[in-house]
Amino acid sequence: MEAAVTALKRFSLTIGLLVFIAYLAYHALHGEQGVINHARIKADIASAEAVLAETRAQRMAMEDRVARLDDRTGAVDVDYLEERARAVLRFAHPNEIVVMTDPQRGF
Repeated sequence: MEAAVTALKRFSLTIGLLVFIAYLAYHALHGEQGVINHARIKADIASAEAVLAETRAQRMAMEDRVARLDDRTGAVDVDYLEERARAVLRFAHPNEIVVMTDPQRGF
């Protein structure tokens, strides 16, 4: 009888350890910091870095536009100023022919 109890204890301990190992293995794969979630986080980081690069490029373009129109440096880009005045204020010289287009309508 004592041998049966000892065998049952060993079997219970083995089953308990196997369940515990299975629990750890599951969480190592699917847990919050598991392998599968780690791959998703890497993909999210790559996507965020692409957005960051695009945003930095837009910022550099805006900073360039501001620098070209900044009077504090004493070097206003007259050609760029005229280009912006033509675009925003619809400015044209009296001897120019202007063809109006509407990008929303496609003509």
